[in-house]
Amino acid sequence: MNTNDPANRDEALRKLLKVWRTDASLPPHFQESVWQRIERAQTPVSPSVWAAIAHWIGTSLPRPALAVSYVAVLLAIGMTAGWEQARQKTTDVRDELGQRYVRVLDPYLTPRE
Repeated sequence: MNTNDPANRDEALRKLLKVWRTDASLPPHFQESVWQRIERAQTPVSPSVWAAIAHWIGTSLPRPALAVSYVAVLLAIGMTAGWEQARQKTTDVRDELGQRYVRVLDPYLTPRE
């Protein structure tokens, strides 16, 4: 008998299951817990927004061209935001230094509040 043949394995399993018996008793409420697990497994779970985003990123980024374009766009957005923030900070510092310079030259020209 060839044990690698699926038909022979199925027949051997059938014979074994026919003679197999157990004397162990089931735990209390076993059948109820089985049906509860079946119901929980059948109810569809809607994925959260973060899980959907993570799935989309996981399926999209393995494509090299798309990954490079994402990185390029994010890098451009980051550089633009950084440049704008640095420009605003430079303007504020330049104005503040100009006001300090005027106050050093003539302390009587302090701004009136």
